[in-house]
Amino acid sequence: MPRYRTRAMRRKEFALLLDALSQLGLHQLKQVTEQATRLAGYQEAQALIAQRIEHTAACPHCSGTSFCRWGFTHAKEQRYRCRDCGKSFTGLTGTALCHIHDKRQLLANAQCMKDRLSVRAAAKQLGVHRNTAFRWRHLLMPSLERHQPAALEGVAEADEAFFRRSFKGCKRGMPRPAYRRATRARQRGISAEQIPVLTALCRGSRHSFIAVLPPLPNTASVSTALGPLVKPDTVLCADSAGLYKSLGKKLGITVWQIPSGSHRQGANHIQNVNALHSRIRGWFHPFKGVATKYLGKYLAWFRFFDHSPHPAKASRFLLDAIGVPT
Repeated sequence: MPRYRTRAMRRKEFALLLDALSQLGLHQLKQVTEQATRLAGYQEAQALIAQRIEHTAACPHCSGTSFCRWGFTHAKEQRYRCRDCGKSFTGLTGTALCHIHDKRQLLANAQCMKDRLSVRAAAKQLGVHRNTAFRWRHLLMPSLERHQPAALEGVAEADEAFFRRSFKGCKRGMPRPAYRRATRARQRGISAEQIPVLTALCRGSRHSFIAVLPPLPNTASVSTALGPLVKPDTVLCADSAGLYKSLGKKLGITVWQIPSGSHRQGANHIQNVNALHSRIRGWFHPFKGVATKYLGKYLAWFRFFDHSPHPAKASRFLLDAIGVPT
């Protein structure tokens, strides 16, 4: 009986709220909509964090499996207490996101990353300082680097993309004088000013292998990157670069090289990996350049959302960042 009265009272309050909305002006309705959207995002973020507890089902301090709810933190997070060690924890304890103050905006930050917003645009969207938006972004990215294909089977394509070496954000200790954005490189072609990025994928798949190589790529660096992935029956299609001539013998696979100036040679081509390079360039465009020290993280960020023609949802991205497989 008391349970029924509680539900009836909630329905009446909700009905009064709906009646009150009809009396609000346009500006007030927009404020209500923004607040409702924000609160819905907060609750969804808390629900996603709770999934990590269901997935791990263990205390992050002692790995004990016996724990109970233990109130809430000052930030309204659900707290748990381990019955074995007596320590308390939350759904994010033991992760890089544990010390973020406003965890309710984690899902909104993940949405900003899905939309490829710049740091300043994301800071404006979240209502935080640009340094805070930058820090939140980099706390979500380290876990993405583990999403590399386990093997390259069948017909695979490989090629390098080159990015200008960048010291963006570096205030001191640069090995060269600073220059204005869009300044041309001193040397044409492959040089120490360019950072090579090896890209490879199986034909018919978008699950790409992306690795940053040391400057001036050679057969040794490429074979070290591709060696654990290729199989004896793998057929690798590549361009006419000299480093691929001896790669087949070193890895024990068949390598077909496309002559310079040609797009394909019979059934062999590298059009899929060239399309991958085009998507990478388009992904990096809103950022107006990425510092070389963060290049691997940004490429992993790109690979996560490029895995499917339909980009993953922000909720899936957040779950992956906190260690919940999706």
